[in-house]
Amino acid sequence: MEKLRIGIGGSAANPPQLGHRHMVEGLLKSSRFDEIYWIPSGVRPDKDGFVSPDNRVAMTLLTFPAEWLWKGKTKFNIKFNDVYSGNTPTIEVIEHFKGEYPEAEITWFTGADSVVPQERFGGKCEMQAIWIRGEELYKNYHFLILPRPGFTDPRTLNLPGNFEILDISQLDVTSTEIRNKIKNGESIEGLVTKEVAEYIRRNNLYQ
Repeated sequence: MEKLRIGIGGSAANPPQLGHRHMVEGLLKSSRFDEIYWIPSGVRPDKDGFVSPDNRVAMTLLTFPAEWLWKGKTKFNIKFNDVYSGNTPTIEVIEHFKGEYPEAEITWFTGADSVVPQERFGGKCEMQAIWIRGEELYKNYHFLILPRPGFTDPRTLNLPGNFEILDISQLDVTSTEIRNKIKNGESIEGLVTKEVAEYIRRNNLYQ
């Protein structure tokens, strides 16, 4: 019997944007996983300007089509545990899943920006330098890396054998860019779903 293949990823959802939706859609279509878990994070010390948990939950639900939760070969799940509590470090999330599914292949998926060496980290990548127990993660856990516009092609990096690269096209958009556009009174059309844009407008978020 083949191992259950579980993919885990997430974002701060502040706000969730079409890049997130596009990435998950690509993973669902790839059939790389049997189950995908998307985890909006709790408040993170490396990010600021968080809106309330209720707002981030609502915008997440307005980003991903409801039919993804029950249609298709790959099961899609959204876990909101962290939104209403502290942020759980990646390594602890992986350890939890390994405990719950001891026979499964557990993989964390993330963008190439997490693994590109940076001068400010002394040649290490963000994962090694600032993620909790980053060196342990980098050496011992399984990751799926997705190329990201504006960042080094991960296929050119000397990544360890526990890293896999899946070439799914990504949208060149960030939540920081969206928040800045809102503050400057600029349009965010094409960066978030129409429903999220209307939700932000009605609730006067990121003003």
